Amino acid sequence: MTKTFTEADITIETLDAHIRDSGLIPYAVQPDAIRLRTENGIGYRVSLITDWKFVRFSTYLPLNRQAPIDQKHALAKRLNEQIFLPVFTVDTDEDLTVVYVLPYAHGLIAGNFVSIVTRFASLLEFIVQTYNDDGLIDFGGSGTVPAVADASSGPTSGELLH
Repeated sequence: MTKTFTEADITIETLDAHIRDSGLIPYAVQPDAIRLRTENGIGYRVSLITDWKFVRFSTYLPLNRQAPIDQKHALAKRLNEQIFLPVFTVDTDEDLTVVYVLPYAHGLIAGNFVSIVTRFASLLEFIVQTYNDDGLIDFGGSGTVPAVADASSGPTSGELLH
């Protein structure tokens, strides 16, 4: 039988427990978000927008500070045109934000939720590998992802994930 959560069941604690039951280990769980990392260390978060009944998956990818803003907007436009579901924007710090929301207004199928968690991570890895030939996505390292912050901390907060 398929495990489902009713709308009232959906909390950070419930989602965290299900993520862990599925074999993924968040690196931090806070009252408002679950923070995870991809295999290569890209940080992302899962949070709830309870007023609208959405699970929000989000992060930002740091963009080269010397690159022109037009080039950054062109990348966001290209990703929005070529990648289905998430929304890509350039934030005020001129980094690329990646956001996907999953509605849960009438409940949530547990397996679908975990599938989205893992697919969001895979999507981030794919973007960095496929859409970064020009080095616009810049983690400050050479060939690896040494440190990234997630969408809630933003690059100006100084929070780095290793």
